[in-house]
Amino acid sequence: MAPILCLEVALSSMKPSLLNNVMRSLSRGLLHSSALSMVLLAACTTIPVKTVVPAPVQPVAPVVVEPDLVPDEVVASDNAESIATDFGLIFIDRDMTFTGTLPCDKCTGVQYHINVYQDGKFEARREYIDRNVVELIKGSWMLDNRTLHFTSQRQPMPSFQFASNQHLTLLDVAGKPMVSADNRTLTRQDFSKIDSRLPLLGMYKLKDNEASFTDCLTGESHLIAMTQHHMPMMRSYQTNPNINGTSVVATLTARQSPDNADALFVDKFDQFWPGATCPNQAQPAKIKGIVWRLSSVSQIGVPQKLNIRMMFDQNNKLFGFSGCNNFNAGYQQKDNLLKVEPVVSTRKFCNDANFYEQQFTKQLQLADRIEIVRNKLQLFKDNQMIIEMTQALN
Repeated sequence: MAPILCLEVALSSMKPSLLNNVMRSLSRGLLHSSALSMVLLAACTTIPVKTVVPAPVQPVAPVVVEPDLVPDEVVASDNAESIATDFGLIFIDRDMTFTGTLPCDKCTGVQYHINVYQDGKFEARREYIDRNVVELIKGSWMLDNRTLHFTSQRQPMPSFQFASNQHLTLLDVAGKPMVSADNRTLTRQDFSKIDSRLPLLGMYKLKDNEASFTDCLTGESHLIAMTQHHMPMMRSYQTNPNINGTSVVATLTARQSPDNADALFVDKFDQFWPGATCPNQAQPAKIKGIVWRLSSVSQIGVPQKLNIRMMFDQNNKLFGFSGCNNFNAGYQQKDNLLKVEPVVSTRKFCNDANFYEQQFTKQLQLADRIEIVRNKLQLFKDNQMIIEMTQALN
């Protein structure tokens, strides 16, 4: 179509009202003539107009904000607690202390105090209740997800699992949590040092005011620090002509110096055992020259914390500590036959020990036969066992 004719057709096809508005806009300068030309020419073009369809709007996935790692001491709600037990939050970036009492076969329980240090080391005190056995263990640890493994050159240590930042659960030998009604969990406490005091039995010797001690159980030798608790022990040694200048078995409670592992600090001196030797677990026990600890009397178990101990010497004398008092007596032995003379003892009174002490000294004087059975000392009356003792190792 010719441009002139096309414009005429376009103008003639407009409604009168629209045409009036267009002409009015031109006269007022609101619509430029070139703009009007473009509108009219667009009406004359033969090129089809493409309809543009907007692209569909894709929904935007919400941004997930990961929660911050919250230190365990900030945990205050149930939800926060569940986050704090996640694998990512089990880490050891500070020194930690865990304590508790775990079950034990044939004993009341085992008290644990474990210090886990951030440098990869650990220390532990393990005390077998009513056995008078205390172990101090040192080594290194490894954290595998939630499982805490301990490695020590001496005593084995079980593995534990972090049930949370505040609790360690005991694992079995297969590395699985034990299913039991008994408590098998240690609880985190404020950090505290390990109590390094140990009951010891070993060879003591004093020379030129320098005392040494060799532990019968481990064979380790230590110098004894000159402290107020060592002074009574030293005077007792110096004033006894039977032991002065020689090595003698002594029982005591001591702890290692934190600055020098070769030095011992005596906390409590028990007594000397002239004529005693260190027990040899690899050889059959012998009656004389061994310090024996009371296990039971009249079929009644005796608390090991009482430390009721006795020794038969080579001179037909027996002596020891009966839980509250020191005692001694003469005895006669021929083969397995035994006769104990009346016991002489000091006369202190102790509420928690006197019952066992009275039973022990009474039955001791009634004994008529003595036997060694699997490294245990047994005393009989009319073929009925009345006293059983084990070799004292501390």
